[in-house]
Formats: sequence, structure tokens, C-alpha cells
Amino acid sequence: MKLKLLILFIFLLISPFTMAQKKACSYTVSGKVLDVDTKEPIPDAVVKVKGTEKYAITNDQGSFKIEGLCSEKNTLIISCLGYAESTKNHEHDSAIHFYLTQEVRGLDEVTIQAQRNKEKGTETIAQVTLGKAEIASNPTQTLAAALSGLEGLTFSANGTNVQLPVIHGLFGNRILLLNNGLKHGFQNWGTDHAPEIDIASASSITVIKGAAGVRYGPEALGGAIIIEPNPLLLNNPFYAELGTGYQTNGRGYNANVEFGNGTENWSYFVNGNYTRIGDRNTPDYSLTNSGKEEKALSLGVLYHLDKWDVKVNYSFVDQNLALLRTSIADSPDSFIRAINSDEPIFIRPFSYDINQPNQTTQHHLAKAEVNWWYDEHARLTLVGGVQFNSRDEFDVRRNADRPIIDLDLTTYDYQLEWKHPEWHGLDGLVGLQYFSQNNDNNPGTLTTPFIPNYNTKRYSAFAVESIAFGKNTFEAGLRFDFESNDVRGREINQDIFRDNYNFANFTGSLGYVRQLSENSTFRTNLGTAWRTPNMEELFSFGQHGFKTTFGLLRFTDTNGQLSTDEVTPLDQSDVDPERGYKFINEFQSTKNGNTHNVTVYSHYIENYVFDRPIGVFGTIRGPMPAFIFDQVDALFFGADYSWKKEFTDKISGVYGLSFLWSGNIGDDAPLINQPPISTNFELQWDQGKLGPFDLSRWTIRPSYTFKQFQAPRTITPESLVDGSVQLTTDSEIFDFLDAPEGYFLLDLSWDFQWKSLNGSISVQNLLNNSYRNYLNEMRYFADESGRNILFTLNYRFKS
Repeated sequence: MKLKLLILFIFLLISPFTMAQKKACSYTVSGKVLDVDTKEPIPDAVVKVKGTEKYAITNDQGSFKIEGLCSEKNTLIISCLGYAESTKNHEHDSAIHFYLTQEVRGLDEVTIQAQRNKEKGTETIAQVTLGKAEIASNPTQTLAAALSGLEGLTFSANGTNVQLPVIHGLFGNRILLLNNGLKHGFQNWGTDHAPEIDIASASSITVIKGAAGVRYGPEALGGAIIIEPNPLLLNNPFYAELGTGYQTNGRGYNANVEFGNGTENWSYFVNGNYTRIGDRNTPDYSLTNSGKEEKALSLGVLYHLDKWDVKVNYSFVDQNLALLRTSIADSPDSFIRAINSDEPIFIRPFSYDINQPNQTTQHHLAKAEVNWWYDEHARLTLVGGVQFNSRDEFDVRRNADRPIIDLDLTTYDYQLEWKHPEWHGLDGLVGLQYFSQNNDNNPGTLTTPFIPNYNTKRYSAFAVESIAFGKNTFEAGLRFDFESNDVRGREINQDIFRDNYNFANFTGSLGYVRQLSENSTFRTNLGTAWRTPNMEELFSFGQHGFKTTFGLLRFTDTNGQLSTDEVTPLDQSDVDPERGYKFINEFQSTKNGNTHNVTVYSHYIENYVFDRPIGVFGTIRGPMPAFIFDQVDALFFGADYSWKKEFTDKISGVYGLSFLWSGNIGDDAPLINQPPISTNFELQWDQGKLGPFDLSRWTIRPSYTFKQFQAPRTITPESLVDGSVQLTTDSEIFDFLDAPEGYFLLDLSWDFQWKSLNGSISVQNLLNNSYRNYLNEMRYFADESGRNILFTLNYRFKS
């Protein structure tokens, strides 16, 4: 009895405390986890209460709820694969939003990166992204060369330094380059001008392979290339990265540095790069005057509030690019020998010197962006940017210290976008844009300006919407552009001419995505786009590089005879804008370690503008190949295929094939300078940890480019110089040389990591094969570069 009373007494004594404890452990925390950049919910994020075993995993809407907590105030640790971990203090019963920032994180031998969401208006278009690790493997290469390994992409070139991306046979200002969200404002005409973009500072590069004119504007007729800078991560410890490299071909070297930091509200980064390369060499001879020197600087700052983001970015690129000296002829005999010779007629010992012909450019970009998330799924974005591009081109002539072309281009770009909240199932984006460019020829060249002064203004409005039904997503978009141009130039007698013209156009797109199964997806898109012929295509006049060119409005055809004495006003000509209609379909399947991706497309372009040879004209400098611009209706049809196979957990391979057929359907004739069929296979052996190395990876890549079987006929330079062949503007298209033979290349690389040090040793053209690239205009005069061994080394410090 006494024992029972004792137990009852103890129970009564502790029961108030146990009841209080039970009452105290009834607290709850809840909220949503969102992406700090997109404000989209993050599913499968882990939210853990520090000091306890309590945790929750977010659902598809990013929501979580943790019950039964014993403290009114708690510290939450939020983590998700591909995002930086975040720690937040949280009081019970106050549902709030938590934001995570994307992060690239190395875990032993595995690299994990959060996938970039497709842009609104491009969700149904085939696209591919190149990550920072792939870009950094060769920091001295051009943007076009970095992308050329992707299916459906290659590059056109004017030597080793001037290279332009080609998507499904289209290049130049049919491909819109978005550099940090702004259309890259440079002299984007001809094959002689490459974009001044330092890829060493890029975080990622995304290629959209379809007509993306609705989302981005008129120059996305063939596709778009989106270059993203450093993502400006919040809650990111201070880091610093130093890199250097050396390549044997051209004895080139480079150095780069980047550092940055991110707190809860601030983030910044600074990046700098320097590259210098001397004369390259083929397997048999030196390519005299083929070096380059490049300096680049970029920086960015982000200020983050609860519903606001303010970003400021600046970048600068300074280039001095040499052009192959042997391309310049000074007599009919030297021109014939240069075209027909197996080796260049002008070869000098190796040098870092950059002499005429060469081009120097400076490009400044400044941008400010404000994002306001006024609602959970709604955002207003205001962007303002200004770019200044200065270009000087020098030629081999008596006054070689004076530029033959001296241009200043100023670009203004203002954008307002509204990512509206979901409305009756519709999710979309509405935007307004004002874009202007002012181009000025500076005096002192002692030549007739190759292109005139001009002012371009464009006013645009667009809307893209998507709606999902189960496994189906429909996407539609509409855009209106009004463009005005004011042109001032000089005729052959130096009289001033003027022209003013306007264009207005609607662009539309319609797309569909079907999730066929857990492992396969089908997407299709029909898009329209348009493009005003650029200033070179309309008004080019005279010598530029190794050739003489006349624009559509700078010559007249009288009874088959070419005359360049007057300029035709646009409204009195039969010149029209290009209008394109692209139908692209993509099927992707992943199963049992195999990933198949098939893209099939057709592209019909009305009034397609291209330059074609017309003969050999004598100039003050000497005889030069002459080209005129022409317009035809063209059809492009092609397919890209890739197959990725996981042979083992350490060995994988990727096979790729690209095919394109193109033609002038009005005359039932081939087009000139179109990409030939190409195929490649990349085999990768990931050894993981190997001896002292934390990572060891071998990659071998054989590739074969076929001879272009669609090339036009050939007329020898001898028959053009001696006049034995008579040509008119109505003559069948021709080329000065036969299309070069197909060629095989073999590349090999080894990537390694030791603690915070990583690097690579790669060999390009391992077999040192001699070949010529059909899309390189210097194929008339020389082979491509031979074997190149490239060493890179990077050290990353993170606090």
C-alpha cells in the first residue's frame, strides 16, 4: 500500500512537467523553398531542424511542414542537389519562403550541376547547353570553335582567328548572339567579323536550334546562342581561381583570374583574361601572320532583397587579330599562283608580330537589370544596356599605318518583361523592347567607306504562352517589330547618297511537347522569323579582306553587264527582307544506359541573301576575287543524331552525325558555302581516383568530315584573269576551287584533379593530318593548322 502511494505521489509530482513538455513540443514550422533566380519551386529539397532529428522533404510545389517541435524558435538547414546549402532562423507558425542559389559542386570524381530551365518561348525548340567545365578545357578557342563539336553546329571562318557559329547552315546575323541577356552589338556582317566574346568568362552557353524570333527578335531566324556570365550566387563563400595554359601550335599562352563572394544579400565577381598566340603552322609550313592578342575583363554585382534583385554587369574585350598574309595578291600571276599552289607563296619564320592585314577591335558592354517578384509566381524585369564597339581594319598598302576601315558602333537596348502569374492554366511572358544602333565611319582612311553610316531603331512587343495538360504542353507566341533605318554614304564619285526605309513584321511560333513515357520525350515547333538584309548585303562597296564585294544596291545589271556607278534606293529595287519558316522535331529516349536524340528539320527562306563569286577585278592594290550579293528562295533540310552509351560505370561514349541538304529551289541549283556531312565519336574513360589524383579522365574523339557533294561548279582563276570565260550576273553560280576532300581528325585529352588543382593535357589533330575546311575562306590559300598540344592548369581557393 505504501508502494502504491509512493508511485501515485511521484506521478502527481512529475505530471505537470510532462504535460508542460508535451504542450511545449507542439510547435510547427512550414514554408516554401524556391530558386532565387527563377522563383520557381524546388521539389525534393531537404529541410532539417538543427539539433534535432526532425526533417521534411519539399513536394512538387516546394512546400514543407515540420510538426512536433519543442522550441518556438528553430534553425533550419536547407539543402538540395545542385544548390548551395542555406541556414535560416525560423519562428513557429510563420509560413515563409526560403531561397536557394544554384551551385556547381565537385563530389570526388562526380560533377553535379543544376539544369538550366528552358526559356519561355523556347520550351518546344531543340536546344543544347555547354557547361563551364567544357568551356574551360580550351580557354584560347573562339566561341564558334567551342560549339563546333555539337550536333548541327559548325563554324565558318576567315583564317584561324575569325570564326562564326553556323546552325543548320545559317550564320552571321541570322544567328542571334545574346551576351548576358543583350543582343551582342558588333559589326555582324560577312565572314570577316567574329563576335568579341571572351568564352573564358562564360558560365554556360546554350544553343537554340530553331527559329526563335518570337522570343528574341528578327536576327534569331536560324537560332540563338545564349552566353551566360557568372551566376552571382548568394551565400557563396569567397573564392579565387587562377588559371594558365600553353599551346604548342602558335606557341600560345594565356592566363586568367577570377574571384568573388556572396552573402545573404550581396554577391560579386571579377574576371580577367589574357591570351597571346603567334603564327600557327600546318604539318608542312608556317601560316605567316596568323597570331592574335586578346585582353578581357568582366565584373558583376548583385543586391538581393526579399522581392527585389538588382544586377549590374560590365565587360570589356580588346582584340588584335592577324589575317593570313598570303591571301593578299599584288599581280595576276601571284593571284593565280596563290590559288593554285599547294603551299602559300608568302612564308616567313615564326613570329608573335601581328602585321597587316589585321583587325583591331574593342568592345564595351554595360548592363543593369532589376527584377521584382511582386507575387509568388510573377515577376517584372527591367533591363537597360549600352554597348560600344570600335573596329579598325588594316591592309597591305602604301599607307599601311592607316586603317582601311574605321568604324564606331553604339548600341542601346531596353527591355521590359512581365512573367505573369498562372491564369486559367496559362503560363507565359509578355515583353516590350526598344533597340537602336548608330554606326559611324571615322575619317582618315583615304578610301570610300565599305559600308555607310546608319542609324537603326526597332520597337518590339511579344507574348509567349504555354499550357500543360497532363503529359502534354502547348506553346504559342506572337511578336511585332517595327524597324526604321536612316543611311548616309558615298557614291563612287564621292557624292553623298541617303536612303530611309522602314519594315514592320509579325512573327509567330507554335510548339508542342509530349512526355511519351518516363524515359522518352517528343517536341515539335513551327516558327517564323524575318530579317532585314544587313548593311554589307545592301551597301558594301569595294575591297574588304582578300576580296572585292558589291552589295545588292551598289550594282545594276544592264543586259547582263555589271555596273557599279550608282546606288539604287531600296524602295526602287526588288530587294525584300528574308522570311523564314522552320519546322523542327526532336525525339529523345533514355533507357538501359542508352540515350538517343534525333532532330529532323526543314527550313524554307524567302529572299535568302548570299554572296557569290562574279569574277576577278583589278584594283589599285592588285587583282582580287570579286563577289556580289544575290537573293533566291532557298530550302534547307537536315537531321542531327546523337547516341550516348554508358558501357560501364566508368566508360561512356557519344556518337554524333549531322546531315544537311540545301539548295536554290528557284533555279534548282546548289548554294555555296554550306556545311558538309560530318560524324564523330567520343569515348570517355573516367578512372576516378588514381594514385595521388582525385580525378583522372581520358577522352578520345575521332571525327570525319565528308567532301561537300553539293558544291557548285568550278571556274579556274586563269580563265577569269585572261578573260577566256565571260560571266554575267545571270550566270550559273561557281567557285574558284573545287571543294576540298574529306578529312579525318583524332583528338585525345587527359583531365586530372589533385586537391584544389585541376588541369588537362589535350592533343588536337593527333595524327598531324593536312586538310582544308570547306567553310574557311582561307582554304583558297592554305591548309588548316596541324597538331596542337594544349596544357591547362587551374587552382581554385574557397574559404
